[in-house]
Amino acid sequence: MAILQIQMLLLYTLTCLHVFLGPSVAEPVQYCKFAHDGHRDAEINFCMGLVVHENLTSSSHDLYLTMTHTRINGSNRGWTAIGLGSTMAGALMFIIYGDPTGHDAPIVSIRGATGHHQPSLITRSTIGGTDFSVLHAAWMPSESSYALDSNSYVARIEVVCYSCTLWPGAAISITDNSQPWMWAWNPSQEFNVYTYDAHLTMHKHHAGAGGWGNFYVDMPLSINHAPTAPSVPPIRPNIAAVGASDTPNSVRGTLTVLATSTVWHAHGLVMSVAFLLLFPAGVVALRSGSGMSVKYHWVLQLAALLTVGLGIMLGFFLRKSVNTPHQRIGIGIAVCLGIQGLLGWRHHVVFLRIRQRTWLSHTHVWLGRILMVSGWSNLVIGMSLRRYSTLPIIVMGATGCLELLGLTFFVWWTYTRAVARNPGAQEDGKVISGWPKADDGYFAVADDETEEDEEIKSNLRLVNEEDCGIPLKSL
Repeated sequence: MAILQIQMLLLYTLTCLHVFLGPSVAEPVQYCKFAHDGHRDAEINFCMGLVVHENLTSSSHDLYLTMTHTRINGSNRGWTAIGLGSTMAGALMFIIYGDPTGHDAPIVSIRGATGHHQPSLITRSTIGGTDFSVLHAAWMPSESSYALDSNSYVARIEVVCYSCTLWPGAAISITDNSQPWMWAWNPSQEFNVYTYDAHLTMHKHHAGAGGWGNFYVDMPLSINHAPTAPSVPPIRPNIAAVGASDTPNSVRGTLTVLATSTVWHAHGLVMSVAFLLLFPAGVVALRSGSGMSVKYHWVLQLAALLTVGLGIMLGFFLRKSVNTPHQRIGIGIAVCLGIQGLLGWRHHVVFLRIRQRTWLSHTHVWLGRILMVSGWSNLVIGMSLRRYSTLPIIVMGATGCLELLGLTFFVWWTYTRAVARNPGAQEDGKVISGWPKADDGYFAVADDETEEDEEIKSNLRLVNEEDCGIPLKSL
């Protein structure tokens, strides 16, 4: 009877505590990325727990953060990071690295960044009204069943970010149901020395297990309304997410992600139209045999140039800093396309005057070919950077290869056709690049024709440049 009375008393006490304290006690938010079986050393493996508490002194909020990261086989390579923010620009990052088999605790490097480049260690002048305290940092043997026999370790850190909502970088809102966070890692970097400001080798561009990603946290769910400061949140085993997800939870967050995603896709679509459709169509038009082939060629190439310009503007709208190979290659291609257009125009003017090809012609041809292939390659790089799955990337690469083979065959076929029609224009296996005989004729671009050209045009039939034995082979 006494035991039953004690049980009833405990139940009554717990019920009262739940009724009176429940609204003030936060449910710690948790988000984990678990490595899959068979890929323990090739995929990121971390967990984070979060509790938010009001800071009455600064009229802001403190963030109590717990983070764990598993190192398979006691590896001392690489780093793992989580951060507040949707991109590196303005993000507040917590980065872990170190040697689990050594005698030192894991390094907890707190950094910020102004763009997609090496993050910098925070200083008093860069943290605004925030402050930080690392309460605990240690390596522990892993208790996971898959790691018991592999000498694996878990880094556990506990950090408080005081007045964290005053962080001067990316917005941190405790009322946001979809506060953006991000994670990143590099599993292979070797450190000469473990210091807080050690240089970090860049993560892989691919998301998922490859290099980085985003997740979204329901911040109001993590708020602790109790008058006293909370304890650091625990990490609950085998739970992937509580109050967090891989996609936004709010309509506003969803619309923001969709808008950004739409622009990304529009950028890729516009560039695909330019390099997979318009530029190749310009090549085909020039060699079509039509009397208007040159005009069709420059109209299509001009449309392609304008399309590339639109794609570049979309790219800069998405990311104003230039810090990836995809961006650098893209800007280089854009600059060379401008040069290519000038070369094509100048070639045409000179050709009309001297009736033969010059170094301008050959440069125009080969630069165009290089730019075409470079554009196809950069499409694949961009898709890889934007985290497309393997199948679309393979399809894009295959499309570029097929277009290359198709255009190569088409150029060869039109060349041999021109030689067959004008056997006298071939000498030692090469097409002579001189001005054709008067009875062969010539065409020019619309208003560029001189009076002499008009007279020739009126008396002679119009033929393709290739029929004259002088193919532009222009892109």
